[in-house]
Amino acid sequence: MGNNILAGSYSLLLHIVLFGLFIVGMDSSSKPHFVAPQKVDIVQATVMDESQVLEEMMRLQEFEDKKLQKEKDRQAKVDEKLEETEQELARKEREFLDQQERAKIEQQQRDLKAKQEQEKIKNLEQKRKLEDEKRLKAEADRKVAQEKQKEAEKERLASEKLKQEADQKRREAEEKQRLAEADRKAEEQRKRDAEEKARKAEEDEKKRLAKLEQDRKKAEALKKKKEAEAREAEAKRQVQESLEAEFAKEAQERETTRVARIVDIVVLQITQKVKRNWNRPSSAAGLQATIHVKLMPGGDVKQVTIINSSGNAIFDRSVETAVYKAAPLPQPKDPKAAAELRDFQFVFKPE
Repeated sequence: MGNNILAGSYSLLLHIVLFGLFIVGMDSSSKPHFVAPQKVDIVQATVMDESQVLEEMMRLQEFEDKKLQKEKDRQAKVDEKLEETEQELARKEREFLDQQERAKIEQQQRDLKAKQEQEKIKNLEQKRKLEDEKRLKAEADRKVAQEKQKEAEKERLASEKLKQEADQKRREAEEKQRLAEADRKAEEQRKRDAEEKARKAEEDEKKRLAKLEQDRKKAEALKKKKEAEAREAEAKRQVQESLEAEFAKEAQERETTRVARIVDIVVLQITQKVKRNWNRPSSAAGLQATIHVKLMPGGDVKQVTIINSSGNAIFDRSVETAVYKAAPLPQPKDPKAAAELRDFQFVFKPE
């Protein structure tokens, strides 16, 4: 922009000079030249001969010719200077037009680069949305599978309970039938004779002891079954806790990845803004530096530190100045990502 203004000012100055020279040339060429007549003392007209008159006329003519030639030479120099000025003016105008064309091309290149950056950000956002949709679908599928597993477990437990109840009823019926049969046999035994009664009493005692042993075995089996069920329930509880811990870990990892993705995008925006506010030193080719930045709420720069120097002090100072000039720096709406960007670092590599 400064070069365009300078070129325009220079062109205007050349127009003014050219116009001034043209006016001067016109004034000089348009003014009539008067030759003051030489005073001739006439002493004796009769004595002046014709040769003296001719000599005087030739001298006057020679003086007039020299003056006319000098005027022609001066006008030729003015014309030559005017032509040089016109050529210089034309050259400056061509340079001015070339500068305008170069500025137009550079602006088009900047617009193209900005459009490419916008496309890149748009593609990243679309990719993030697809990943979120996949994550939500996977979470929904996991919940459906978990519900199905719970329903299957409920059905199994209900079926197990019904089976246990049926077995218990069957055993009770069998026991009632056995006791009825025993009572019938005991009644018949009492009808036989007293010896049979004594024997029956002995047999009953044996049966009682056998029943006690059977009840003990049943109680022990029931205890073992309850212990097995308790161990199974504990194992299921541990599996459930493990699954919940794994799901919590995956959720934390997804959240960390999401925040990191937002931070990367905003750091890219910050880098671009710093580049726009950076005055490139003449010795910046191939250099880069790692910058540590501390921000205040709202994106204002609190502190800038070079933690990995480029080796060029001028380049490092220009980068620090660019970061301060770029404030306020872009900030994300996400509070977790904004907290990450209160104190961060990035690599400034202009190439």
